[in-house]
Amino acid sequence: MRAFLRSSNDVSAVVGVLLLVVPIYFVAMSALRYDAPGLHFFDSPILILGTLAIAFAVNARSILSVKLEPEKPPVLKIALLLRIWNLAEILLALFLLGALFAYAFVENFEPRLVR
Repeated sequence: MRAFLRSSNDVSAVVGVLLLVVPIYFVAMSALRYDAPGLHFFDSPILILGTLAIAFAVNARSILSVKLEPEKPPVLKIALLLRIWNLAEILLALFLLGALFAYAFVENFEPRLVR
């Protein structure tokens, strides 16, 4: 039986929180229309979306267990574990991603006049 390595629950939760600080700061300061220090540094979409993707992946890897058993035929077992902090960080990352996409849609949407 071969099992893929998982990171520690506490480590992935702390790394996820540290990674989510950047998008939370950016969304909060942008929503408040506050010109905070360092906001122009966080203005890069690659930085914001990258930290969201990494936080999602780290926490998803912590709650996801994948095992490949070498039987005839090989069996792939996938299990999800209920860890509240990791699930909360995944939901927060998805919420922030949705907020950023909603903002991008609303900001670039122009209504068409129908005659």
